[in-house]
Amino acid sequence: MKSKIQRAIHGVAVLCMGVWVGGAVAATALAPTSGTVQCVYGSPSAYLDIGNGTCSEWNHRAMLQGSTYYKYYGGCASSCSGGSSCNGGAGNYYVVTGANGWDFRQSLFNANVSSGTKTCDRCALGLIGASGSATGPLARSDNRQYGTRKSAWLSPSLSCGQSLSGGEVVGYPML
Repeated sequence: MKSKIQRAIHGVAVLCMGVWVGGAVAATALAPTSGTVQCVYGSPSAYLDIGNGTCSEWNHRAMLQGSTYYKYYGGCASSCSGGSSCNGGAGNYYVVTGANGWDFRQSLFNANVSSGTKTCDRCALGLIGASGSATGPLARSDNRQYGTRKSAWLSPSLSCGQSLSGGEVVGYPML
């Protein structure tokens, strides 16, 4: 039979392990391509759109630094002008799942030979495309908790019309 002290120590140890294993952490997100920050409402919203004026020409790279598992949701036809409702308007997209309901998504891809579920560090995921309400080709990304987009991940230095280089830090999403 365990003493009260042993039970208390065990309880604290289990609690600490739960926090350590289950806690969300911030990742570093880098621009998936060179381009310009696109804004619908005058400032970056809960998602980040980067347009570079091309469609199906440039690779849309994995944004998270370090070896990361990207789950692919495909099956959509290539599009350069938007308007498709495939996969809820997200088109072909990837999800990186984290703890406590957090995930990071990259969407609006045109699929190519690079597309598919994979673990990688900044690999090519597909080609720049458009879907849903997008009015042209761009790279879209967002950070969600339990399905709700959160804007806190975006770097406060981002501004509408800002030019970005592929690989430049754009934020710190929770996972």
